[in-house]
Amino acid sequence: MPKPRGGPKAHFKRWLINGIAIAIPLVITLLVLIVVIDFILGVLSPIVQGIIYVLPNDPPTTVVQLVTLLSLITFFLVVGVVAEYTPGRYISRRVHATMETIPGISTVYESVRRASSMLLDDDTEQFKDVKLVEFPHQDAYMLAFLTADTPRVVEEYVDNGGMVTVMVPLGPNPTTNGFIMHMPAERVYDVDITVEEAVRSIATLGVASSELGEEKLE
Repeated sequence: MPKPRGGPKAHFKRWLINGIAIAIPLVITLLVLIVVIDFILGVLSPIVQGIIYVLPNDPPTTVVQLVTLLSLITFFLVVGVVAEYTPGRYISRRVHATMETIPGISTVYESVRRASSMLLDDDTEQFKDVKLVEFPHQDAYMLAFLTADTPRVVEEYVDNGGMVTVMVPLGPNPTTNGFIMHMPAERVYDVDITVEEAVRSIATLGVASSELGEEKLE
């Protein structure tokens, strides 16, 4: 194992940076979880209080909250299982279609549904491949994700030969933040980098860029 270079000052700086890089994501994740759980418990509070009022032995509030949360998770699991099989898939499509036709509610419902799908699905599965594009100006290159085939109407209006559609992601959340661009295929370059490596590099604001391509070499 190579001996770390530099004096005490360099060691202290490196240790401090590493500690911050490790601790801050953990702390933020815990805070988000606490806020989400607190919000859910607040929404379920009337139900919890009603259960405590009905039950004769006045069980502890914490126990009732836990049982209520488990019941809610079980409910979601049952709905998911039903939606997975026929006619569950048909019912699921009909529910979505019905909600999306209600004026004033359709926009909110569709936005929440798409956001929920992105949060619950594997974010990297929505991207087909990693590409390299010149952006935002010539001789400046950024990683981009190949997302879908370019709509034919775009190709016809531009009349610039074959085109590809890519997402040029922005940190620190590359899976949901970026620019959707329709570009000539000749200006999109192949690069031997996995989607996971690209996401990790952009999410760390370039800190993990030195690891790009290492999975191919192993």
